Amino acid sequence: MSDSAITEARRIRPARLSLTDQAYHRIRREIMACNLEPGLEFTELDIAERFAMSKTPVREALLRLQFEGLVKSYPRRGYVVEPIKISDINEIFDTRIVLEGGAMDLAVQRATQQDIDELHTIARSISDAVYRVEPDRSNNVNNMFHERLVIAARNTRLHRSVVQMLNELERFFYIEAQATTAYPVQYASHLDIVAALEKRDATAARAAIVDHIEGTRHVLLASLVVNRPTTARGVLVR
Repeated sequence: MSDSAITEARRIRPARLSLTDQAYHRIRREIMACNLEPGLEFTELDIAERFAMSKTPVREALLRLQFEGLVKSYPRRGYVVEPIKISDINEIFDTRIVLEGGAMDLAVQRATQQDIDELHTIARSISDAVYRVEPDRSNNVNNMFHERLVIAARNTRLHRSVVQMLNELERFFYIEAQATTAYPVQYASHLDIVAALEKRDATAARAAIVDHIEGTRHVLLASLVVNRPTTARGVLVR
């Protein structure tokens, strides 16, 4: 093989994740899906044995997860998966209303037909039935929709802030997806949001995104307090 061919092969070959990165992604996913439940106490050895990994990459991964606020370290005891605080949920959803409501105001003015067509495609790409049985896929589609909506607002800083909110919501999404609580009657779906945006009706568009966010908050809080007693042990009402 020629030098140029070797160089090209190296360029296109996917980079292999380090052991620390592998440990980080696997532990984080288990926390997000609540397989490592809120409030769970564990040690480095527990995680190393769970994933058949050595303790060093697990320790380094847990340092990253501490920085993200997903786990907390206790000297000579080990770690605990950070509990879910009702106050955190309410703060995040209050912030979503401010950010995504503002993004919708701008999107009504700035969205192109291509933006609207792409939002339609994303909104139609998953059914309610799939939503609960394929939470990983549902989470990806949900995030894609909300990020695409704020992209239509054409504001880079607003986009960055909404993406941060979506990352913080990931663990809550898995709980919501398994909830049995019904959504409120006025709950606006992704398709309802796109329809209001396409009409360029600023009042209806803002109302749709607010109804959507508030409906999600309602289901999430109800599922934590009423429908998931196991998870609720890791919920702090404060």
